[in-house]
Amino acid sequence: MTWEIVAGMVTLLGFVITVVKTVIPLTNAITLLTEKTAELSSKMEDMDEKKTKAHTELWAHNKEQDKRLEEHAQRLHDLDGK
Repeated sequence: MTWEIVAGMVTLLGFVITVVKTVIPLTNAITLLTEKTAELSSKMEDMDEKKTKAHTELWAHNKEQDKRLEEHAQRLHDLDGK
């Protein structure tokens, strides 16, 4: 074996080590981001369900108040007419 072959093998080994050292943290980061994205998606779905329920309750309460105000306005109108 000549020194050029040894130098080439050492250079190739250094390149492989550099690539592996770069790829492993990137793979871990991608895995973590995938998990966080799935968790965020789940939380968003829960929030949408809660939001829909809250809006339904608010609109039901709003309709009840509209009925009461209408009845109250009618009673005031009847009292003013006498």
